[in-house]
Order: sequence, then structure tokens, then C-alpha cells
Amino acid sequence: MDEQEARLILQAYRSGSERDDSQVAEALEETARNPKLAQWFEEEQAFDRAIAVHLEAVSPPFGLKTRILANAASPAESRQWSLATKLAAVAALLFLLAQIVSLYRATAPASAAISDYAREMVSFIQLTPPLEMKSDDLGAIKGWLAKKEAAPKDVPPRLAALEPLGCRILSFRGRKVALICFQREKDRLAHLFVVDRAAMPKLRPGGKPVFVDAGEWTTASWAENDRVYMIAVQGDRAAVQRYLPGA
Repeated sequence: MDEQEARLILQAYRSGSERDDSQVAEALEETARNPKLAQWFEEEQAFDRAIAVHLEAVSPPFGLKTRILANAASPAESRQWSLATKLAAVAALLFLLAQIVSLYRATAPASAAISDYAREMVSFIQLTPPLEMKSDDLGAIKGWLAKKEAAPKDVPPRLAALEPLGCRILSFRGRKVALICFQREKDRLAHLFVVDRAAMPKLRPGGKPVFVDAGEWTTASWAENDRVYMIAVQGDRAAVQRYLPGA
């Protein structure tokens, strides 16, 4: 492991956690051999502790960042918004940007709990999500995502058998999230989210799917190689389980 790789992994490290992760352990060992890296890591940890104190007083609406960033990149129909809607969106965006500027370094590299990830993504799809690319051709969708450097390496077979509707790019803790939407039933969809595993390093490849209940929605997350996959459907665990690999 070189210094650059160690820095990337240690940016997601929080004191006293994840020492059982082999990559984290290797990166920590590298700090013992590299004085320059050790000094950087000490400063990074001190900065994180200082920011954590201030974060305790900040309570932004849950899922606000995901939805505002997604809507900011939505197609041209946003030009049809009313003046009141535009003003509300600007106010919300200014609120978000103020937090991003002050908190970005603390939130972007953070390792996030699966439940937080699931709840934030579900908060976006509870309303029909605006898609950046619409197509019923899964190959074309993968090609579009590949250009954005966010293409999934695999799509579970039973999910791939559904009719795709399109895709878009979201953001979670500073990392790209690919979203592909599928027509599950007449008025219900199935959603596939894919994010770099560095966002959730504790989720190990080969492990059992982790289920999260989010109101009327259920999600199932699992890791494959360097990606974390999550399927979200409106329904119970059985509803999402039928689309998992090997189901």
C-alpha cells in the first residue's frame, strides 16, 4: 500500500473504530513507517475531533442534501417552476451550501452506517425520482453510467429482467451513487443503488444482505468486490428479497 492509498482509507477512519478492517489496519501500519503520513494523519484526526464538537449542534433535515443536489441537476423542466417554488429552492440550496462549505471535510470522507444510507436514498425515491437519462435499454443505461464513472459491474438477474426506466447520479457523503429504476408493477418501482464500497468499508463481500425497514419501504444491501449494491422496493422484506442475487 502506498501513501496515497493509505490517505484515502484513513480519511474514512474514525478513532477507535474499524481497526478490524484489514485495509484500515494496513493503512495504520503505514503511518508507523512513514513520518510524513503520520503527521498528516495526526492533523486529520485533530481536525475531525474539532468538527465533531460543532456538528453536535447542527440538525439539517434528513435527506435534504440528496434531494437538493439531485434536483439541481434535473432536466430543463425545472424552468417551469413558479416563482415561489424557485425562491423556496434557492433558500433551501443556500442553507445546504452553507453547511457544505463548513462541514464538507467532516462529512465527505465519513464512513456511513447502512441504515443512514438506506434512509437517505429512500427519502429521495419516495417521490417519483427525476431521471437524468431515460431508456428501456439496460445496456444503454449502463453505458451512460459508465461515462459518469458510476456503472454497476452487475445487475441482479431478476432485477435485470424487469423493464428499466432510466437512471441518474446521486451523491452520498461526497461519493457518486448510481440509481437505476425498474418498472416492478403497474404503479410500483424497484430501485438499484450502487456506491463505492469505501463509503461503507465494514460491509464485506460475500456477506449476507443487510435489510433496513424505512417506513413503507424495505432495502437490502450487500457488497461485491469494490461496490455496495442496494435494492429498494415499496413493500416488506419478501418483496425485496425476490430480486436479490441467487433468489
